[in-house]
Amino acid sequence: MDVLTWAIERRVQLAERAELLRKELAEIDVEVARLEAAEVVFGQWAEGTDGGRRSLGLVEPEPEPDLPVVTPGAAGMRLVPDRVEGMGLLTAEYRRIMDIVAGANKPVMAKNS
Repeated sequence: MDVLTWAIERRVQLAERAELLRKELAEIDVEVARLEAAEVVFGQWAEGTDGGRRSLGLVEPEPEPDLPVVTPGAAGMRLVPDRVEGMGLLTAEYRRIMDIVAGANKPVMAKNS
């Protein structure tokens, strides 16, 4: 085998290997990007939940049926008063809101109208 033939074969081998390494590097770059995104998401979750030691507070446990529901408002004011005898039924609009919230399978956002 002469030097020219060897050089051509070696160049082809190295070019093929370089292409494989570029593909492998691209796959590694994709995995690195996924892991970076996972780190960001986990970091945000850990910040919001104290590393999982406390919940995000998005889902509250169901209240005991015979206890009044207390909803804090601005400066700790209660937005929903205790139900007292003679108060009457909830308005249709309020019942509609309660049906939407009760039927949701995740936290429900409210907007100001």
